[in-house]
Formats: sequence, C-alpha cells, structure tokens
Amino acid sequence: MIKLLNFNNYELSGITYGGHGGSKKGIIIDNEKWFLKYPKTTKSMENVNLSYTTTPISEYLGSCIYESIGIDTHKTKLGIANNKIVVACKDFLNDNEIIFDYNSIKNNYDENIEQIFISSSIKSDNDIEEVMISLDKNAYFKLIPEIKNRFWDMFVVDALISNNDRNDGNWGFIYDRKTKKLRIAPVFDNGACFNNKLDDERIFAILNDENRFIQNVYHSATSIFKENGKIINPLKYIESMKNKDCNDALIRIFKRIDLDKINEIFNEIPLEYNGISVFSEAQRKLYLKILIYRYEKVFLPIYNKLVGSNN
Repeated sequence: MIKLLNFNNYELSGITYGGHGGSKKGIIIDNEKWFLKYPKTTKSMENVNLSYTTTPISEYLGSCIYESIGIDTHKTKLGIANNKIVVACKDFLNDNEIIFDYNSIKNNYDENIEQIFISSSIKSDNDIEEVMISLDKNAYFKLIPEIKNRFWDMFVVDALISNNDRNDGNWGFIYDRKTKKLRIAPVFDNGACFNNKLDDERIFAILNDENRFIQNVYHSATSIFKENGKIINPLKYIESMKNKDCNDALIRIFKRIDLDKINEIFNEIPLEYNGISVFSEAQRKLYLKILIYRYEKVFLPIYNKLVGSNN
C-alpha cells in the first residue's frame, strides 16, 4: 500500500494556480514546488449523488498509468488536507518557464493556416481536423515535430483510461524565457478519467448489468474532440483505423501497456486513511474492468490487424 501524506502542515509556496478542475493550493515538499488539487464539489451537477467528485483519485491513477506506459508525466502524491482526499502535483516549471498550451499556439495568427481553416470542413472548436492541420502547419509545432506523436499517444491512452477532457489548455509546450527554447510539456491534468462522478450505488448498477456496462464503457465513450461537428467516440475512432498517426500511436502504446503493473497501481491505494474513505472496492473493480475491456475488446484486435497488415 502507498503511504498517504497529511498535507495540513506543509509550508505554503505562495504560488497560485488556475484551471477549472477544483480548488488548488501551492505548497513546498522537500524544497520543491507542488500544488494540491482538491475534489470539486458536485453541488451544481445534475444526477450526481456524491458530495464531491473523486478527481484526486482519478488524477493520481491516470498519471501513474501514463507513467507506467513510459510517457513523461507530472509527479503526483495522494494525501489528505482539510479532511478531504487530495492529490499533490509537482510543479514542473522552473522560474524561467511558462506553458505554451495548444490554445495559445493555435491562436497565433498565420495567414496561410487561416486560409486552410477557411477552406476546410471544420465546423466547431475542438475539431480533430483543426488539430491535425495545426500540428502539421503551425510554425511552433513544426519546431518540435515530436509533438504530433505526443498528441496521438495521449489520444490513445486517454481512450484507455476514459479521460474525456484533454482540452486545449492542458497539453502543449514549455517555453524557457531565458534560453528561448521549447520542450514538450509532461502530460498533466488527468482528473477527468475513470468516471469520477459515480457513487458506489451507480457503480454496482453498472457492474451488475453487462449491457449497461458495455453501453457505458464502449458505446457512450466520449472525448473532447469533434469530427464534422459531432463528438468523437475515441474507441470507435481507433477502430476505424482511418488515421495513420492514430494507428501508429496505438501500436506504440499497446506494446508498452503492462496490465500487471496497472493492477498493482490500483491495489496499492488504501480503502481508507484515518477514518476517511479513499477508494472503494466498487471503484477499484469498475475502473479495472473498464480498462481491461477496452484493452482486450478494442486495443488488442486493432493492434493485431495493424501489425498483421504491416507484415
């Protein structure tokens, strides 16, 4: 079992952090900058019986799974603060660095790209065609072409872990204002994965009804991205095999998925800490079942087809 930390008495860093994933607090751990992410209240959410989302658990699980696959990811620690389960995320920026997220990069005006967008079939924000055009044509992205592989790797891993919120603001580059150099940012902000608004009652209902389970984890899978104005089901997009970059990412990622290691990540989270519920057996069972289903029913067959077609 991992040891949860009590963050109540850690020194504050004095740094503030934005975003929409709940309240945050900057702290110092071993002379390094970290920040706590608190669970988001569900008060304004419809059809949600939990008082708070399980975002800290999702953030921790998603980040650990990314790391187990060998993708550069922000470091996380689970713990407690103000009688709530929280996740601490390491601040990966030094004093000279800022984030150039996808949104700020795509909004950097380029007349040639603008004309391509005008003549394309793009119908909405978060259109997958817009992303592909930006990755190929935008001057910043062309400086580090590896960003295209990172995007499609994230698309595939997010499909595996049910992360439907890889939005414009949580991936991109880090820019060093002193050296004027860019590097790809670690994967961060994974708190939307693994159904973080489900209570145990609804989880049991899904687990006990196979048709409902398949509907939930396959047919109803969503992403932030759209195609022809419609939200993309990432699993069915992968199954279509219509995008070579996505196909190549599926092959890369599949080879690096270690189900035993992922199972260990789940089993190392304690059920409770000092009387506070951390992770239920129902959550553990559902999350693992979701991941294994997508691995065996989607990833494995497509991997075999792609590898077979390459031989």
